Amino acid sequence: MYRNMLFICLTVFMIFLSGCTLVRQPAPPGKMGEDIEDHPAVIPGDTGVNARSNASAALLVQARERLDNSKPDDAIDLLERAIALDPKEGRIYYYLARSWVMKGNAGQASEFNSLAEIYLGNDPEWHKKITEQKNDIHQIDRSSGKDAY
Repeated sequence: MYRNMLFICLTVFMIFLSGCTLVRQPAPPGKMGEDIEDHPAVIPGDTGVNARSNASAALLVQARERLDNSKPDDAIDLLERAIALDPKEGRIYYYLARSWVMKGNAGQASEFNSLAEIYLGNDPEWHKKITEQKNDIHQIDRSSGKDAY
């Protein structure tokens, strides 16, 4: 009988303790994340800065320097890396076409010129440059007796 009474007391005590457990209430929707929002390690969601675009732009600058120094092979290597980082940046395709024009490869130049036109064709300044580049590609074709188009 003592055992039964001890068992009942322990059971009641356990039930009582289980009712005392802490239940954390979820934060109200408007308060979520407010406690860490101002922490210096937290990067705001929309900073307008994209690390991949920045890296791609830096590679583009280096490639243009290589082109200015008549080093199209070096420029092509840099521009291919830039495309991997930011494939929608039309200027990369324009300068790749310029590199291939310098190397005298009208086929490759034409391909990249077409891509540059897709991405930059709506900008009047770039449209003019792309059209001039297209004429340079035609010159290569005429001099080699081929037609890139």
